[in-house]
Amino acid sequence: MRSIDTMKQATAPMSDVDDPSNVDMEIELLARETRVPRALVERLYSSERAKLERTARIKTYVPVLLHRQVKALLREQHGT
Repeated sequence: MRSIDTMKQATAPMSDVDDPSNVDMEIELLARETRVPRALVERLYSSERAKLERTARIKTYVPVLLHRQVKALLREQHGT
């Protein structure tokens, strides 16, 4: 279950999500949730974020979509 701080982060404006400490927290959370090495989560997170930022029409939802997408991909690839 996601903490309140994580939920706030997931709905935060892009400027808050660009904060390196917030990105680190999100990557760490995804690594723990999916039991996948942090380095792998970091690479996938970065790649998926770049895709979403290029294609998303409403940037406000990028953090939420990014978390869901990365988590789904990790679960799919690693069966967690």
